Amino acid sequence: MKRSFSVSRVVFHPSTLAVFSGLLGALIGFLLNLASGGKTSQLLWIALIFAILFSLSITAWQGYTQEKTGKQWVMMLQEMVFQTYFLTVLADKPEISQMAQQRLGQVLKPLTGEQQVSMLKFFSHNGLPATFIGDALQGNAGLVGADLQQIELPQIHLEQANLSRVNFREANLREANLSETTLYRADLSGANLSQASLTRTDLRGVNLRGANLTGADLSESRMAVAKAGRDASSVLQVGAFLYPALRANLSHALLSQAKLREANLVGADLGEAQLQGVDLTKANLSYANLQGVDLTGATLTEAALIGANLQGADLTGATLTWAVLDEADVRAAKVSEEQWQTVVSGKNVKREP
Repeated sequence: MKRSFSVSRVVFHPSTLAVFSGLLGALIGFLLNLASGGKTSQLLWIALIFAILFSLSITAWQGYTQEKTGKQWVMMLQEMVFQTYFLTVLADKPEISQMAQQRLGQVLKPLTGEQQVSMLKFFSHNGLPATFIGDALQGNAGLVGADLQQIELPQIHLEQANLSRVNFREANLREANLSETTLYRADLSGANLSQASLTRTDLRGVNLRGANLTGADLSESRMAVAKAGRDASSVLQVGAFLYPALRANLSHALLSQAKLREANLVGADLGEAQLQGVDLTKANLSYANLQGVDLTGATLTEAALIGANLQGADLTGATLTWAVLDEADVRAAKVSEEQWQTVVSGKNVKREP
């Protein structure tokens, strides 16, 4: 049976309205600039703001009053976001961009996790700044377990979001704000997290092997080992005991000049990591694997290194004032007698004969 063609169905289709409303906003902006000779007054910019908000509102309204199914709904939102971003670029006014982002946040937050992932990939593939939709994803729990491998999200704001088990392998998260997020067992191997903020972040069981964390701030982050069952990532030895464990993997990671003040790294694997100039003040590195690590110029003031494996580590120029190295293994490590004099406790340390 043939379906009859309806002009009204096409005209009032949400995607059509999104295009028309976006073009209307762009046309208004062009005419305002033309009429003012490029010297648009504040009053005219306010009119343009209302045009943008009108575009957003009509699209959102259409989306919620019609059936939200599959690709049609997502494509409509992508058109809306792209048009809004385009308008804010034309306006070149911070206040317009801020209002548009706040409105977008209200529209994007109710999306399902799958739809949010689609929106993130849309921005990544089209080279659009992810910061434009960051407000909508802060505190979000819809991305748990998402596959975002190799995604481009520099400077994204995902504070307090639940990103457990997310695949961020080789993703570009440079200068991202991931403060107080949950990255439990997330895969960030090979990811670019340089200058990123991960303060007070849950990184238990995270895979950061080979990740670039140069200059990143991981202060007060939690990477402590946890007992595990069948999903254990390794076996940890504490004294004479062995038990299955989930441990953070930072092996071969680049952590030069990173901040790890008061971070909990108990049992973490940092084998062959680059830690030049890193700040580990009051960090807990007990039972951590630091074998072959470059710690030249690092600050380990009041750090706990109980039972840590420091075999072959380079501690040249590192500050060990009031550090605790009981039961640590420092065989073949580069550490001077002057440095040892500043350690507060070094009972049963394994050293060269």
